[in-house]
Amino acid sequence: LIRRVSAQSMAHCAHSRLASYSHNTRTALVLRKRAAKTRAASKGFADGRTNTTPGEKAQTPSLGKLLNGCPLFFVGDDTEVNERVAEAFAEQLRGYTPLSTSKVVGEMNGVEDGDAVARDEGEDAAALAEAAVLETASTFVRTAVACRGGGGGAAARGACWRHIHGGIGVWLDGRDGKPQANRKVLPQDEAYSLAEVKVVFEACTDVEVTTQSIVPKVEEALIALTTNFERESEKKGMPDGQRSLAAKKLLYVKLGARGDWPEIQPPEWQPE
Repeated sequence: LIRRVSAQSMAHCAHSRLASYSHNTRTALVLRKRAAKTRAASKGFADGRTNTTPGEKAQTPSLGKLLNGCPLFFVGDDTEVNERVAEAFAEQLRGYTPLSTSKVVGEMNGVEDGDAVARDEGEDAAALAEAAVLETASTFVRTAVACRGGGGGAAARGACWRHIHGGIGVWLDGRDGKPQANRKVLPQDEAYSLAEVKVVFEACTDVEVTTQSIVPKVEEALIALTTNFERESEKKGMPDGQRSLAAKKLLYVKLGARGDWPEIQPPEWQPE
């Protein structure tokens, strides 16, 4: 049985318990240690440049240039698949660092992972801790973030997407071979559908094989997403520095990730 809380109660958490949790010394220490490389590379994203060594060719230059350091958030019900795909993209996109929210939550609490926290303290406590990690991770650059799956993670709760929208959300939707029409719609699907990219894959027992089949599809979808965004921005006459999806994501984060994605409101706007 999946325990979920309402958007209203999660929003309340974001302004009270979550705010204090995110400043926990252990949380900050774990994230700094796991994302040290990302912090060192942050100047490239903020300045609109990539940190490629002269003469060095990135493995996927077209996608790397389009992302320009924008973080990726992988969501879906299979935590291990999310983690493997995040690791694959971190390796493929030079300068990116993989980050597993489940492992960070576990390390923060002295246990193996977020599932262990859920067993000991309940799904809501695990989701609250993961939401705090996502809040901090949304301010990082060049990260490939794997979110906890199973339907009980923070990504399964719509209120937590205000932070995931600081990067590009990718829903890895695993299927068991059943036709689309026969697939049962799960409660968390509504939250997952907030992702900009959705990749459907056939799950198999070999996670490595599954990962290898997913990565090219995700790359293709990300290239299509970012190039289409730039094309539409050019049609609208947007200035050169504001035409990329990465630039708009950066603006969203700078304004406080207030939950107004994709229609970013003026700086004086405050969420209800």
